[in-house]
Amino acid sequence: MNRKRIVILGTNEYQNPLILRAKELGYETHVFGWKTGNIGEKTADFYHNVNILDYDALWENVSKLGAVGVVSIASEVAMPAVHYLLRKMNIPCNSKETDDIATNKYLMRCALRDAGIPGPKFMLIENILTDYSLVKDFKFPLIAKPIDLSSSRGVVKIDNLDELNQGIEYALNWSEEKKVILEEYIGGQEYSGESIAYNGKYKLLTITEKTTTGAPHFVETGHRQPANLSEEMFKKVEERLYSAFKAMGIKYGAVHPEFKITEDGEIMFMEIGARMGGDCIGSDLVPLSTGYDYMGMVISIGCGKAPSFELIGTPGTSEIKYIINEQDLEEFEYIKNNSPEKIYRYSEDIHELKKNSEILKSADRPGYYIMKY
Repeated sequence: MNRKRIVILGTNEYQNPLILRAKELGYETHVFGWKTGNIGEKTADFYHNVNILDYDALWENVSKLGAVGVVSIASEVAMPAVHYLLRKMNIPCNSKETDDIATNKYLMRCALRDAGIPGPKFMLIENILTDYSLVKDFKFPLIAKPIDLSSSRGVVKIDNLDELNQGIEYALNWSEEKKVILEEYIGGQEYSGESIAYNGKYKLLTITEKTTTGAPHFVETGHRQPANLSEEMFKKVEERLYSAFKAMGIKYGAVHPEFKITEDGEIMFMEIGARMGGDCIGSDLVPLSTGYDYMGMVISIGCGKAPSFELIGTPGTSEIKYIINEQDLEEFEYIKNNSPEKIYRYSEDIHELKKNSEILKSADRPGYYIMKY
């Protein structure tokens, strides 16, 4: 019997768990992406060397397969392409307008503001400022970040007026569109809420507690589930998240909101991705901590079917830690030698620590390990 074919966009190590899960569920996997030697080129049943941003070429190839669905995880770049293909295949998915909002930090801020959802003061910047009166109502510190990038690329904290243009220039140099959002800095502990949407209905699966390198670039160094929050706060977060998703028009698929809870208990969004969280959050941490088949849910929705909330594992605590320095590497070796049962898996490049290398973005982190306990 021929297996049902499914299209997966992306080939890197963060996409690979999705490829493997689709195969476990009985699908014939057709994986598309640039040929770079990534692991997905090898683990796929069929690999297609196609630029996923060339929508015409992508559809020309996909339309010949008779596939039942299209999926991708943890990729801001891939999701608009996924939805383009799903619309071609008449499978319910997010709209083009929602794709635009979810991949443009300025449009996202505008959508949340217009829905009355609290957030920081912000503005769009396209050039170095010559008129400082434009920010006279802003309270320092500020954050500058490209409107069109993720994974902490181009993010910088600006502490005072003297640093303003230097920070704007830094963010502008990263942006492909040469546009930056400038906003007031939000204090408080950082979290993300791993969620699923189907037909405009939402389910918050768990909340992730984050650690970062801190100022000036805030690159994420670890994630832990579930977050140490009261049931009352969980419900408050849940309500705020669902309002934000609705404001952005998100109706289908994984949703990854990143937010902070301030000292006075206010929930303030940093950004919201209409995708599964990267850094192995959705692919590994959610199933380990909740028992939910998060990737299976995404696969079902990408095939036009409702997600199942049946547990496939035992809930617990899960955590991913990134190797930033020698101390992190020593901690990993200690756990591996003394509590090996806690180690779920770790990256092949975990020992490739580059001394004195500055961590400016997520891709600069040498390696990681995942734990369950």
